[in-house]
Amino acid sequence: MPPLPAGPDLLRLAIDLAGVGGIDLPLEVSAMDSFASATDAPERRLTVIARQQVSLARILAGEELLCEVFDRCLAVSRFLLDHADSWLAE
Repeated sequence: MPPLPAGPDLLRLAIDLAGVGGIDLPLEVSAMDSFASATDAPERRLTVIARQQVSLARILAGEELLCEVFDRCLAVSRFLLDHADSWLAE
């Protein structure tokens, strides 16, 4: 996400994203506040990471499909985009 002047509550965001990602797509939510100068307000940078272990051999053999994982990632991205307007407002 770009720098957010009014960043979200991380605990609330993690809980909301857990519902979107589900059990099969555990998400790690983190943020970093940065200051351009000592007199500027902080800007929050948001990071969301999902780790999924896959077997390339099983994918090649057609035994494992990633469609559901990609659909969940798309749902997480849409959730973030839907809520970004409120975080970008000053």
